[in-house]
Amino acid sequence: MIIIQWFFILVLIVCERTDGKVTTCHESIESVDEEKKTITYKIFGEDIEHRFKGFKAIFEAIDKENGGAIVKWTIEYERLGEEVDPPYGYLEYLHKSTRDIDGHLLKA
Repeated sequence: MIIIQWFFILVLIVCERTDGKVTTCHESIESVDEEKKTITYKIFGEDIEHRFKGFKAIFEAIDKENGGAIVKWTIEYERLGEEVDPPYGYLEYLHKSTRDIDGHLLKA
């Protein structure tokens, strides 16, 4: 039996960069690895493509001994030039989003 799975979820993200400018980008799921508990997102859009050749965010859930889990985010990017700042605003967005989700889950 052959099972084919494909994903396409498009999300619009607006985040403020450390220099105060607002960045708009799109995010889609590129791959899901259930065994490794990872999801790879492709980040794209006009604001991203003017600054980066490639931009991905990788979500990984790491099991803890007590039954909980830790979330690890890895950002892979290639800047178009040395004058382009690292994507600190997107990193802050991931941190705040993860913290908010964690707080919501702890209340449940």
